[in-house]
Amino acid sequence: MVLPKSIKPIQPIKQPQAPPREEPGEVFTGLVVDSRGFQVKPAMPPKIVDEDGNEVYGSSYVSRDYAISQGMAGYAKDLTAAQTNQRVTNNPFTIKGIKAADTGDSDIVISNADAAKIKGAGENLSFLQHCKVMIVLD
Repeated sequence: MVLPKSIKPIQPIKQPQAPPREEPGEVFTGLVVDSRGFQVKPAMPPKIVDEDGNEVYGSSYVSRDYAISQGMAGYAKDLTAAQTNQRVTNNPFTIKGIKAADTGDSDIVISNADAAKIKGAGENLSFLQHCKVMIVLD
């Protein structure tokens, strides 16, 4: 079969290159939340939410096996003791809570920036699943 002369070869289409990825977020081994100053009480299922009320940590994030074997969170009265607790191992992300949530006196509100940093690296979700969370109380 012969093609008409009006059909000419065209240049191959080049796929756009994806922009280079930014440096991945820092990977943490646990989470320490300093809730001193607003009378948070220990609870079996604590919840940590961002300023918009979105859950950052709670029962929907944890492995049932880990929650049963060690509880969803550990509690301490001293920040240094919480940061060096074996539960959060050697590189915990330490944040200061903003206030107790309106939903209960065991729920803690953290900044949206801190929430984004926690969720910034998928590897961080692993420590949440394994209940590697310490909460500092008054």
